[in-house]
Amino acid sequence: MNAEQVRAAVVTNAAGLADLETEWRYLASACPAATVFQTFEWNAAWWKHFGTIWGRRLRVLTFRDAAGTLIGLAPLMTSFWYATGLRRLSFLGTGTSDYLDILAAPGCEAAVSEAFYAFLANNGGWQIADFQQLREGSLLREYAPKVGSRLHSFDAEGEACPYLALPTDYDTLLQSFGKKTRANIGYYDRALQKVYAVDAGPVTDEAQLDADLTQLFDLHQRRWNQRWLPGVFGGKRMQAFHRDAARRLLKEGWLRLFSLRLDGVTQASLYCFAYGDRFCYYQGGFEPTLARLSLGTVLTARALLSAISEGRTVFDFLRGDEPYKAKWTGTSRVNSRRIITRRGTPFSLLAAKAQSWEELIERRGKAWMRRKKN
Repeated sequence: MNAEQVRAAVVTNAAGLADLETEWRYLASACPAATVFQTFEWNAAWWKHFGTIWGRRLRVLTFRDAAGTLIGLAPLMTSFWYATGLRRLSFLGTGTSDYLDILAAPGCEAAVSEAFYAFLANNGGWQIADFQQLREGSLLREYAPKVGSRLHSFDAEGEACPYLALPTDYDTLLQSFGKKTRANIGYYDRALQKVYAVDAGPVTDEAQLDADLTQLFDLHQRRWNQRWLPGVFGGKRMQAFHRDAARRLLKEGWLRLFSLRLDGVTQASLYCFAYGDRFCYYQGGFEPTLARLSLGTVLTARALLSAISEGRTVFDFLRGDEPYKAKWTGTSRVNSRRIITRRGTPFSLLAAKAQSWEELIERRGKAWMRRKKN
């Protein structure tokens, strides 16, 4: 199949997005490299809660073969670029999702990618395309606009994404850690059980989900707010999104929301996803007054055991090189960001300068937050 045989169309409203559910789900399940952040469930929840922000317009691109079968999909939107009147084209979930990319049916990757760039070149409504969190091996990193096309693109290095390749049994995993980490895992787990009645595991009942999420939000925010730092779950819109997304993911069997209860009281939470071959650590929350008990170490070890028992082959700590991840793994991949403009427009240099300033501010901000945490 070549790009000329691919028919592209645009979905611009919530009703059209809902109509794609069955086809989208089937396409994502057929793509071995797809992540939970590319599923219909995650993106539909995100658009429901964040698509109402002023200036955002839905632009989901669909790609079909001659028989009308959906073979590719790019969940996009437009919004205002910073405080200007320029329109930015980006993925749904930007800022909240750790991996973003287009979907393409196996064997159709090249044709869909070429058709995607051809659509951008030949259709208006945007001035700057900003595609963030492209992981290694993603289609938008494997394929680029053709040389001589009407598009100009440049890539920038993004955030590191530490990950741990999982063996088939937990004992082998323990032996792969350093002596200190192995000792700490056993020591802190035993120490807790000497003092408390310990209960730990993922939520399985939708009736319990809302209460467990409330505990996660509270533990996460208190730990950050005591250092005068913003937490991920501070806004009502963000919390509503995660409640919606978690409910959808639990229904599909992809949510792993772990709670660690000491004498019946939740003192630590771990918000994870299990999709395909990977187990993803998204966020955690830990009682700050019990930091000496290393609850994060105990709960992460139990999540690792769960991932291995499920037959997952990768434990993904997702984006960010926070120090706590280094004690579990020294291996990481690096995301990238692709900025695209049309040739002959003045926006290329403007986008490049704005992107470099944004990265500088972000790096300095994260360095400052780490100093505050320590």
